[in-house]
Amino acid sequence: MLLSALRDWARDSPTTAVSGIARSIIRFVENVIPDPDHHGDTHATLKAMHDEHLVLTHAMHSTPGGHH
Repeated sequence: MLLSALRDWARDSPTTAVSGIARSIIRFVENVIPDPDHHGDTHATLKAMHDEHLVLTHAMHSTPGGHH
């Protein structure tokens, strides 16, 4: 949903979209990935997100009718 909204913003208002989209992405990342100085290890968080993505991708491709 976020990407769809950002894409629409870029299409409909390109003059304000660049800086606004950058700020939106920064805020999103700040809320998803912890600050290593305050909330733990960013590398560990990114690794966990990567591993979860791999599991989901593998599950999707392994189901009947999934991408092969």
